[in-house]
Amino acid sequence: MRSRRFEVVRAAVCDAPGSETAAEIWHHRAMAASPARHLERNAAELERLRGLGARLLAGELRPRLAGEWTAAAVFAHLAFWDRFVVARWDRYDREGVIEDLPDASTDLVNQAALPLWLPLSPSTAVAQAVDAAAGVCARIVALSPRAVEATRSPDRLWMLDRTYHWTPHLDELEGPAGVA
Repeated sequence: MRSRRFEVVRAAVCDAPGSETAAEIWHHRAMAASPARHLERNAAELERLRGLGARLLAGELRPRLAGEWTAAAVFAHLAFWDRFVVARWDRYDREGVIEDLPDASTDLVNQAALPLWLPLSPSTAVAQAVDAAAGVCARIVALSPRAVEATRSPDRLWMLDRTYHWTPHLDELEGPAGVA
């Protein structure tokens, strides 16, 4: 069974959402591309994250989003998960394994952390998100070929290409619900 993370990515990029064949074709194309492709995508979205952070601080984005979430909480959420990825890569360096985190656990972590993220000021949350995103990008650039190979699974692509996590959140911030 595919993870929810993979299903979201597949639905966003495949010509025929719901088609396992299309998903497999997309996956093989993405991984067959030059190893620098994920680095380019990360760098471009890092700049987008910086720009949206500046727009939030300038009052151009709505501070409150759908449900309980605020724009600042989204930035804090991104910072947390980028730091989590760095911690996983550090563990991989020490132990040579990548343990998978079940999607249900991810949802629980987000639920538990949201009350910690909500009171953060936009300036603090944006600074944390930019710092963590730059840090994870630098960590990914420094990965060994062996480490990159360890992520050649649809459930782990997001450990190399952070845009799988960033882009949906940045789209939400930039979409109708987020633009002031």
